[in-house]
Amino acid sequence: MLMSRVSKALMMLLFGLVLSLGGWAAGASGQSGVLKIAIFDPQVALWSSNLAQQALKNFKTDVKGQEDQMKTIKGQLDALGEKMRKDASIMSQADQKKIQAQGEQLYQQYQKLAMTVQEKSKSMQQQVISTLTPKLEKAIAKIEKDEAYDLVLDAHAAIIYHPQLDITKKVIEGINALTASGQ
Repeated sequence: MLMSRVSKALMMLLFGLVLSLGGWAAGASGQSGVLKIAIFDPQVALWSSNLAQQALKNFKTDVKGQEDQMKTIKGQLDALGEKMRKDASIMSQADQKKIQAQGEQLYQQYQKLAMTVQEKSKSMQQQVISTLTPKLEKAIAKIEKDEAYDLVLDAHAAIIYHPQLDITKKVIEGINALTASGQ
């Protein structure tokens, strides 16, 4: 809670500083005193790009078998749990231990599959980020240059902003154009 307040206070201070510097910079450069600002969400821009969407689609296809196995194992675990709940009073100690051992074995299989899916997810995310970050930076630089923005901010750094300032869609289009051109 305290960190949230501190973060907000710092953001307000930064915003005030930007506005005051904007007036100074505009006066120094002979402009009319209007600071041209844009906002974009880098996470949305990266993950909405065609390349990232294709990577997500490929990932889902790649892990479908493991996810199906996990659903089957979960159903088996649920059935064993229900059997124990329902029949524990009439089961022998040996049968209870046998069901418990089956449950532990199934749980270990489930955990192993979940870890495999998680590792594949992490790998895919790292690959997408490392591939697309340079394209994101080039797209922003091009938009900043073409449209003469004085300041481009991460949307997460702004507490409140007008939707007209959001250039995330343009950034996505820029990333897609760079990807299509092989850059």
